[in-house]
Amino acid sequence: MPKIKILSADVANKIAAGEVVERPASVVKELVENAIDAESTSIRVEIRAGGKRLIRVSDNGSGMEREDALLALERHATSKVSRIEDLEKIHTFGFRGEALASIASVSQFELLTRTADAIQGTKINVEGGVFRSVEESGCSPGTHISINNLFHNVPARLKFLKTDTTEINHIIKQVTWAALAHPKIHFSLSHNGKSILDVRACDSNLERARLLYGKEFADNLIEFDEELPDFKLSGLLGKPDFTKPNREYQLFFMNQRPIRSQMLGAALKEALGATIQKDRQAVALLFLTLEPDTVDVNVHPAKIEVRFRNERTIFSGIVRMIRNVIHKEKFIPKIETQPTSTEEVEVENKTPRTPQQIPTPQPRPQPTFSTGKTVEPIETPQQEDVPMEKVETETLNTQPTVDEDIKPTPEVPRTVVQPPQQAIPEGAMLKLLDFENVELKANLFKTYIVAEGEDKIFFIDQHVAAERVLYERFVNQMKTDGIPVQILLLPVTLEATPQQVAILKVHEEIFKKIGFELEEFGANTILIRAIPAPLPTRTAAQTVTDLLDKLPEQPHTEIELPEALDNALVTLACRSAVKAGDTLDTKEMINLIRELSEAKHPFNCPHSRPIIIEMGRDELERRFHR
Repeated sequence: MPKIKILSADVANKIAAGEVVERPASVVKELVENAIDAESTSIRVEIRAGGKRLIRVSDNGSGMEREDALLALERHATSKVSRIEDLEKIHTFGFRGEALASIASVSQFELLTRTADAIQGTKINVEGGVFRSVEESGCSPGTHISINNLFHNVPARLKFLKTDTTEINHIIKQVTWAALAHPKIHFSLSHNGKSILDVRACDSNLERARLLYGKEFADNLIEFDEELPDFKLSGLLGKPDFTKPNREYQLFFMNQRPIRSQMLGAALKEALGATIQKDRQAVALLFLTLEPDTVDVNVHPAKIEVRFRNERTIFSGIVRMIRNVIHKEKFIPKIETQPTSTEEVEVENKTPRTPQQIPTPQPRPQPTFSTGKTVEPIETPQQEDVPMEKVETETLNTQPTVDEDIKPTPEVPRTVVQPPQQAIPEGAMLKLLDFENVELKANLFKTYIVAEGEDKIFFIDQHVAAERVLYERFVNQMKTDGIPVQILLLPVTLEATPQQVAILKVHEEIFKKIGFELEEFGANTILIRAIPAPLPTRTAAQTVTDLLDKLPEQPHTEIELPEALDNALVTLACRSAVKAGDTLDTKEMINLIRELSEAKHPFNCPHSRPIIIEMGRDELERRFHR
């Protein structure tokens, strides 16, 4: 058996470097964090060959005296921690005391530093972990560290580095994250002598985002600041029509430290699930502030992953905060065009940006206008909901139409949205989603309700609005007395495939929970004897077919069952709602908007499609060149 021996300092440092220094971007991260800890107001990063030949980080921070500079290059040397208890109240970034020693062990390392009150600075050269020289040298106050030929003495690590383009992209991300977290610091980054980033110090996260990503990106963000007793959440949230195909623009920071967090990602998804299309991702820069003793930042060598002490409380708090932002900011897409006159265009920072830094502009609806006839009210076909404009007020028929030989139970109304109890004067002013007062104006193409507010117009899709109202109604009914059931005098016959019949046997309980009574009748026939009360009889067979096609062949687990039920309610709401082309009278439209105003998520249907689109008066006037 081999004898146990103590590793030499050289080998120990190289092993530590394997944890701390993964690639050039890791070096940049450690050096930039040290510069931030030194209370710098300006940090300059210079790179050559993707960081393989040179990484230089210069700051104007507090600098170090000779003795401290020498100690900083020893392993486990730090000014941030002296007792184990100090780890629970860390407010700084580089506290492990391994970064400089590890970096110096796998590079040609030069440190030049001076405090503001010193006449001379200190210059230290280290190569492969071995001190080569220590001398006095003139330099500006602060610290300037140069890393030449990274991994030159560890060829196995060097060969695993990627192309210069890949490595510089990782470095850009690190500097961008640091710049977002610290807007009051000036950051610059150059590669092979070419400026990549140069962002001045500013006072807000929104202004820093504008400098980094451009005016159009920043104009599509909502800035917010929310607080609970245990923590604070501020950030920038993309407007409802400003989304991305991936999560690249979902960035999380904890006490100004960029982190990866599945919990924060899940909370964001939970809060925005009803407002973002299923195939799109929200834009969100979230800054979480909490006491250091409630989180462990020492989980990962690179300190990119953290562990929260009370994860459940933080999760629910963030969901609540973001939903509050959505409701306060009125998450409604707007029809806008970009200004065309040079006077309206703000002169932007001319810093070159890499393609990864420039967000792709999202397409905006560009409607055309044409003359049309006044919409005349027509009797509503057994659906329901919503308000409209100057159209004659008629008494709403609450009795549903019924197929010739299939009658619903008399005590269960069939309309999708219940009619108002009192007549409403034509042109009545309504409070729409806690906005300012609006007036119903028209119903376009038997699909879109038009309402006028103060200096703006709202276009409301009647089908997706009814979907949202019905879905939330079904969810509430499931939690209380259950969805009302409509017994059919004559059952509806559904011809099914053997696979669908087999799936019905597996998931029969789901159908019962949402109001269906189904019975096998022969080999491949299903009898529909009862349906959810709001569902039109004519759509019953297709609704059951849709549900059967979406359900798996195997039973759901306890974890999967709630999601399966929710998906079934979404389908039921879609099939029960009024459709595009259905005619609504004034009372029905007013009623729909009233119920929508009371919805928990009034801005998007359960499929996340927008319900309302807003157009400002100024936009309309711009279109007409007024």
